[in-house]
Parts: sequence; structure tokens; C-alpha cells
Amino acid sequence: MRRRDVRLKHLSVLAAVTALLTSPVQAHAAQSGHTYHVAPRGSDRAHGTQASPLRTIGACLDRVRPGDTCLVHQGTYREQLTPPSGTEGAPITIAAYGDGPVTVDGTEKVTGWKDVGGGLIAADTDLPPDPEFNAVFLDNTRAAEGRWPNSGADPLNTTWAEADTTSTDQHIDDTDLPAADWTGATVHLWAGSNPWAQQTGTVTATAPGKLDFKGGNYRCPPLCMGNQTYRNYYLVGSKAALDQPGEWYYDKSAHRLYMVPPKGGIAGHTVTAKHRLWGVDLSDSSYVTLRGLDLWGTSLRTGKSSTGVVVDRLHATYISEFSTLPMPPDSDLAVDPFEGNIVASRILDSGVQILGTGNTLKNSEIAQSAGDGVLVRGTGNTVTNNYIHDVGWMGSYTPGIEINGNGQTVTHNTIRRTGRAAIDTAWQLNGTEFHDNRIAYNDISEAMRTSRDGSPFYVCCSLNGSGTSIDHNTAHDADGQNGYYVDNYSGHFRLHHNVAWNTGARGVFFNGHTGPSIANEDHNSSYGVGINVASVALGGATDASGSYLSNIVGPKPVTATQTGDPLPVVRSNLISDKPGYTDPVNGELWLTPGSPAIDAGEVVDGVTTDVLGAAPDQGAYEYGAPIWSTGCDLPGCRQRVRHGNWSATASDGTDAAATVDGDINTRWTGAAPQAAGQSLTVDLGESKTFGRLSLDAGRDTNGQPYGFSVSVSRDGTQWGEPLARVSGRSFTQDAVFSRQTTARYLRITLTASGPTPWVVNDLRLYGDGPDAASTLQAEKATTVRGVERGTAATGVLGSGDWVAFRKANISGKHLTARLDSACARGTRGCSLQLRLDAPDGPLAAVVPVAGTGDWQEQSVTLTREVTGVHDLYLVAKGASGVAALDWLTIRP
Repeated sequence: MRRRDVRLKHLSVLAAVTALLTSPVQAHAAQSGHTYHVAPRGSDRAHGTQASPLRTIGACLDRVRPGDTCLVHQGTYREQLTPPSGTEGAPITIAAYGDGPVTVDGTEKVTGWKDVGGGLIAADTDLPPDPEFNAVFLDNTRAAEGRWPNSGADPLNTTWAEADTTSTDQHIDDTDLPAADWTGATVHLWAGSNPWAQQTGTVTATAPGKLDFKGGNYRCPPLCMGNQTYRNYYLVGSKAALDQPGEWYYDKSAHRLYMVPPKGGIAGHTVTAKHRLWGVDLSDSSYVTLRGLDLWGTSLRTGKSSTGVVVDRLHATYISEFSTLPMPPDSDLAVDPFEGNIVASRILDSGVQILGTGNTLKNSEIAQSAGDGVLVRGTGNTVTNNYIHDVGWMGSYTPGIEINGNGQTVTHNTIRRTGRAAIDTAWQLNGTEFHDNRIAYNDISEAMRTSRDGSPFYVCCSLNGSGTSIDHNTAHDADGQNGYYVDNYSGHFRLHHNVAWNTGARGVFFNGHTGPSIANEDHNSSYGVGINVASVALGGATDASGSYLSNIVGPKPVTATQTGDPLPVVRSNLISDKPGYTDPVNGELWLTPGSPAIDAGEVVDGVTTDVLGAAPDQGAYEYGAPIWSTGCDLPGCRQRVRHGNWSATASDGTDAAATVDGDINTRWTGAAPQAAGQSLTVDLGESKTFGRLSLDAGRDTNGQPYGFSVSVSRDGTQWGEPLARVSGRSFTQDAVFSRQTTARYLRITLTASGPTPWVVNDLRLYGDGPDAASTLQAEKATTVRGVERGTAATGVLGSGDWVAFRKANISGKHLTARLDSACARGTRGCSLQLRLDAPDGPLAAVVPVAGTGDWQEQSVTLTREVTGVHDLYLVAKGASGVAALDWLTIRP
């Protein structure tokens, strides 16, 4: 099949995909039914008109009938929303009006503070949730419950105490434990030979340097305290732990909240505490549309019988908090009770919950949860185009998105910074059927922050994935063992066109674990740097019948246990450290001209579609076709700074190149135990704009810094004050700056001593917006005008149409764009104009468009070097059909 013939088919498919356009919310108000207005200036006795609005959303919900709309004006609403049901043809709509943020706040102010001595203040207050779900905020920032040892503000960068080797499964010896009465405190454990889950118990007795506790999982050696590889723990929920400003403790028997006041006292500060777990409770509602609301300190749920609920443009922050990890009750289990079910703790009572049938969560940002980001459970629900991050820090199997049930669609989500998996299923709660789910076009990274035995995508155990497709996902920069992990006796999973790099041992692992691993497949996937055991492995299976691994491109072997009838098929794979990838360090694993993977694949029914050339290509990207992309198109979805020609120098003179080679499996180790003043200096080769640094110690258990600071310089000589100071010994530690900074050099300096040498496997930088030196995928543009976008490119832009990338970080003078001309031959004046900050803003470059009729890269020099943060607009000029756009970059 000729490439030109199929190119037209690609464009027709792309044109059929509807763009997600940003527009005023009020324009979407129901066209039929009554519209009520709600505003803080209103009265619940008012008529609900725009001139005479209601005061509370609840008053509006008391009045609405199917087809009616509540338009909510800017303000904070401390109430619980419990909407009635609409009907299929006449939903009830609750929408932000569009004049500013509408916040449903799950907290109430705590007042009446008094000095109670000992450096503490207290207020008598009733906190309605179960005490295990309490949350307190100081000046709209999460306040930490008092704990020992102290930790930083980021719960994913936690500090652990380490028990002595004389500890046992229900007893801790620790010479560093402060002398205090810790009885009744919660002990949080991350301990054992291979602790794939965390657990909690209750302290029953204390003495100097030791304590006894009851609880935990008792599974030894993987998950118990004792003379194990991991002996990590901390204490929380005790008044004795209060020693830092902002720390709190709630005495549930006395109904009293204690706090260490900020320096200078509590005057002028605001304290709030959680009062409502579910700020939006749709558990008995159907056919409700919720659009454009913010949630603060609370969450949203639908119910088992809910259907036709649409949640659009939700912005939810601090959705779930809890301090214990109890065994799930037997009533929640789909399998027989056993001790291993501890891993499913809190899955069903945390996160934004989309339960029922045929409900949708889309275009939303979900952030800050001790448990799930999103729980989708039931049948036929959709979770698409969401940004989910900073969740699952309590260390059970609560992921970014928990998928239970059949027929679910989970696509185009960006999920990063999770305690364990980014996407997971709990078979203990779900049961063993996992049929007809579609998990596609998701970008999952920075997973496994609180464990090791897992992966960004994880399913377990004994699941039957018939009809389920895991395709077109990217997994990267994670601290587990694999990119995609189908664990313990699960079968009938089809993976294809997935990508992984910097995921540890393997790209994919189908783990039979002394049992069956039947009919699992992986086809046309690409694996890159940071994989050091196998690109794909099917291992440990007593029966691997019908498994099939083909058209894989990767740096390490593709292997399968040869058991079963028929035997597993492993063929048509390219194993090479030079497969012809564009830029493997930056995850651009698409093929370059001359790659041995081009036309070297075999035909796989349902997988190798839209073939260009004589045969399918091996790997995830068909050469000559538009480059498909993953993740959401919301602000924040694109943050990683492009890795360039970076170099590093260690203060002790050792070779520190491994810290900046982009490979998570290579390692630099300092020459001596950690001491304040030791440093790493990094030259980025050019100025970069960033707001966060990630320091990754791989799977090491004791080489993380005990504390460090980060400073930057433009010239490598003049250094300012540190922009961030970090404490807390997690596998990956993040330094977050108060604002974005632009610099060529950065220096990481230890601020504390430690008993072991400093270890760094990888260093990564992140910005507040897309890095224009990275490939900016056109279909992920922030906004578009006059053109539709699909999964790999835009449709054809006509004169006056544009695509825009908001707040892009730029430092360069050369623009490269990959486009497909639609200008008729002989037509003059067709071009794409790069303009800054507005569609008619300063002209930075003109890309001429000629009638070539194929996807081609075109490069031009900008009128001047552009630096800083700008909105980028690529505007079509010259004809009714100018070109379709695949991607663009701006580089030095």
C-alpha cells in the first residue's frame, strides 16, 4: 500500500475527532428548562434570577426539576451538594457561571484558640468525620498531623525512622526513639524483605528506645518488622509528636484540636478542618451534569445505581486524607478473606469516585490524595482527558486511577507522582473478571514513590482480561520494576503500541508466579533506555498457552516461558541498542529513516492497521504516519524539561556522568558517607526554565540524601541563595521552587550528614508549562481555532486557523514543524506563521508550505532568538486548505 494513499485515510479519521475547546461555561447552559442563578450576595428567599440570585447551591437544588440549570457565580460555598436526578433527555445541570472560581469547600473554620502551655494552642471543636479521616489546613495549605520523625511538606517525600535489627514483627527497638508516652499512637510501617505495601498498627506500650504495637499484616518476611532489609516506620496521632509550627493533634474524646502555632502566634492566620468527606454526593443521582466547579478539602462520588452523570472541568484538591490502613471489611471483598488483602485498604473510601453505569469524568484536574486519585467502578464508565497527580501517599494500592468492573474507557489521562501505580485494579474488590476495558493514550510517570514491587500500570491477580485492550500508552520515569505489569496468574490481556523507558528492569512483565499466564499478548510496542533485564518477559508460568509477543523494538530480549499448548509465540522482534529511535533519552521512540524496524514487522489481526509501505513496521510508531501522543491537553499536562547535552561534576572528584545520562539504571555513588557541603554541579549546556527538580536514587534503600539545597546560576560563577531546601528520605526526592527560574547551571548541596554515601541514578527537571525544545504535539495544543484534532495530528488548517500552546518555555532560534501540505500545486503564499502571545502578536517565523503532499519536516530560522515564557500561536495563511500539523519544536 502506498504511503500517499493511506495518508488521506489518516486525515479523514483525524477530521472526525471533535476538539475539546475552551469556552465560557455559561454558553453551555441548558437550552430548555428553567435557569437559576446562585451567588454569595444572594438570598435563598430570592427568585434565583441573575439580578436576584439565590445564596446557596443547595437552595437551587431544592428547586430544580429535570432540564433545569443552576448557574453558580464566583465564590466559596461551604455546603454539600446532593442533586436530585434528571432524565436522559433532560439532565439537571450545575455549572460555574464563568465569572471566576466556584469552590465547594469541605472545611469549616476553627476559631476560639487558646494558649494551653507547652508551646501549644487548642480549640474546642467537633470534627464530624471519623477521626481517621481528619484533615487540617493552615492558611489554605495542608497542615501535617504531628509525627515523629518530622518530615517535609510533601507527603510523597516522607522521612522514615529506621528500627534496629533486634526488632520483631510486633515490637520496635530504636535507640533514636524520643522518650515519651507513645501509647495509642499510630505506627506506620514500611518494612520487610520486599515490602510491596505499607500498613499501620496501634502502639500498646512504650519504654525508652522501644515500643510494642498491635496490628499490621503479620506476613513475614515480605511485610513485617524485624531483622529485614527494610525497617522503616514513623509515628503519628500522638500529642507527644507536636514540635513543629503547624502540626496538629485531635483529641477525639475531649473534642479538642491542638496545634503548634506559627511563629509569631495564631493571630492573622486561618485554620480550617475537614467537615464533609463528599462535597458533591451523587450517590443517589442520575442524569446530572456538573461543569466547571472546584473542590477543596472534599471529594465527589456517584453511586452504584448512578447513570448518565457527566463531571466536566472539575478542579479537585486535597480530596482524601486518612491516617490508618485497616483491612478491608469482608463485605467489600470479592474473594475469600486473607491477610494479603491489606493492599486494598482505602481503595473504596477515597478519591473522586465514578461508580455505576455510563458516567463520565473528563477535562478535570485531581490532586492531593492520601488514597485514590479516581476510582472508576461499575460498567461502561469513561474517564478521559484528566490530569491526576500527587496521590496515594499512604502506601496501599491506591493509584492514580483504580479501574474495577467491565467495559470501562480510560483514555488520554496524564497521571504522575503516585505512591504506587498510576493505573491499577484491585482484584480483591473487583473480582477476577476484567472484560472489555479500554486503557489507551495515557501518559503515566513518576509512579512507585512508596514501594518497589510494582509498576506504573499494574493488574493483579487471577484476572481474566478478555476483550481488554491496553494500547498507545507511555510509561516512564518510575521507581518500580516494570512499565506494565500483569501479575500473578492473570491472562487474556492484549497490549499493543505501548511505550516505556526508565522503568527499571522491564518494559512489560507477564508474571505467572508458579501459576498460569494464558493468552497474554504484546505487539508493536517500543522500549527504550532505562530497561536493563528484558524488553518484554513472560516468566514463571506453569501454563503460558496462547501467549504471543511480536513486532517489539527494545534494548533487551523478549522472552517467554515455553510451557503450554499451543506454546507461546515470540517472533519478529528487533532487539538492538541502535534501533533508529529519534531521541530515546527524551522518550521519542519513533523511527528515523533507515531504521531496521521499517517494514520489518508481521501482520497481527486487529493491531497492524493503516500500514504504510510493504509491511507493518516493528514498534509503536509507523514510519511516515503522524506521531500519536498521550496524556491530557490541560494546563500542567506537559511539564518535563527536554534533556539535552547535560554534564555533572561531583565535589569529591568522582565521575558523576551517570546522574545526567537519562538512564535510571545507571548510578553515581559518592566517595564517602554523606556530609554537609558535598555537592553536585550540573551544566545544562543552555539555559532552561524549570520549577522542580527530581533527584532519583533508583531502587537503592539507603543512599538518598538526608537533606539538600538547590541553587542556580546563569554563568556557573555567581550563585544566589538556595531556591529550595529538602528533607525526607524517599527514593525520589523533589525540590520545588517557589517560582520558575531560568538558568544554565544548578548545584545540589547536602545540608546534613548520613551514614552511607550519597547515591543518584537520575536527575530530571520540570516546568510549569511545555518545553518548546521538546516536541510539541499539535493534538495536545492548549487551544485550537477552526480545525479539529485527533490522536496524532490536526486536520487541515485553513487561512486564519491556528493552534496555540500556552506558557511554553522557550530558548532558541530554530523552528522545525512536521506538516502535510494541503495547498494546491501552484498556489502561492501558503504558510504557517509563528506568532508570540496572540494570534496577531509579534511575528517570529514563517514556514512556507508547498504542495508536497506528504508528511515532511520543515525548518526555518526565527527573526530573532526567543527566550522566556510565551504563548505560541501557529497561524495558517494563504488558502482555504494550508496544511495539517503533526508537531513543532524551537531549539537553539
